[in-house]
Amino acid sequence: MGIINNEDVINFYYFCKLFKNLFNNKNIITKKMTTIEFLPTTDFKILKVIQIEGPEWNRFSGYLPYLRTFNPKQYDHKKGDILDEKILEALQHYFPNSFLRYNLEIVFKGQLEDNLNNIEGGSRKEITLQFSPDIPYELVPQLVGKTLYAYPWKFEIRLLFSENNDRKNLINGFYICSLPYDKLDDIVKTITPS
Repeated sequence: MGIINNEDVINFYYFCKLFKNLFNNKNIITKKMTTIEFLPTTDFKILKVIQIEGPEWNRFSGYLPYLRTFNPKQYDHKKGDILDEKILEALQHYFPNSFLRYNLEIVFKGQLEDNLNNIEGGSRKEITLQFSPDIPYELVPQLVGKTLYAYPWKFEIRLLFSENNDRKNLINGFYICSLPYDKLDDIVKTITPS
């Protein structure tokens, strides 16, 4: 028997949801079913959820969800890419025990909302992830005078404590994700806060 990963569990959840109303208590098929519908293919997305674990001096748990463009030919959501790595790395700088909780193909209507509802805590904290150009030192002289851009994007961490908890104010609100300067403009087009 193989290892069961988070994506298997989530896919099993939707499989069960699809078939939960097919049988009554006597295992006789009933007429009541749950209908699920595919989204238009242009609306397919990848949901990434990072679980954030606060340090000992400020214990908390929370989730940072974000969406990536669904493009199996250019992006393997199971492996991730440099953008996924840098987002996790930026969060782990402050919260070393944080990790990618799961990633999931969003292809059905209501699937995104169901997943976001499942990670909703008692509070939210708006943060900024700034995607900045990472420039090798040896290239700096060549780029002096050129226009480069940084992309400060707003995200929300779903926190697993009440809105009135003072620990919320102790959570950093700004994180820098340095990405290769020559790929930055294209790569940020593949992410959306959720």
